[in-house]
Amino acid sequence: MKLLAPALLICGLILSTTANADQPCKARANRQKLAGEALVEFMGQCELEALEACQDKNARKPDDERLMQECVVKALGVGSKWCEPHNCRTNSDCMGGVGCNVCWGGICGD
Repeated sequence: MKLLAPALLICGLILSTTANADQPCKARANRQKLAGEALVEFMGQCELEALEACQDKNARKPDDERLMQECVVKALGVGSKWCEPHNCRTNSDCMGGVGCNVCWGGICGD
């Protein structure tokens, strides 16, 4: 019985880590209640990780630019568009066109 408790704890940690990796950056930031510079730094790091993962996933596929954008938007969890420029400090920094005027955590989206 004494061995069961540590085994259950390890299983729980593995499952929580796996579930965490599948969540968008925005959901993880909200769960951690990040704000201000901590939120911007977290989203910046999360964006880099999403870019790397999406680049590996979509390399040498037809229409890889569109697939790349869809992948990153999904990983970030910021909406259906990833605006250009995607980094922002205020809503006025988001210049991606219609529906792309929301700045959250240093990332522009819908």
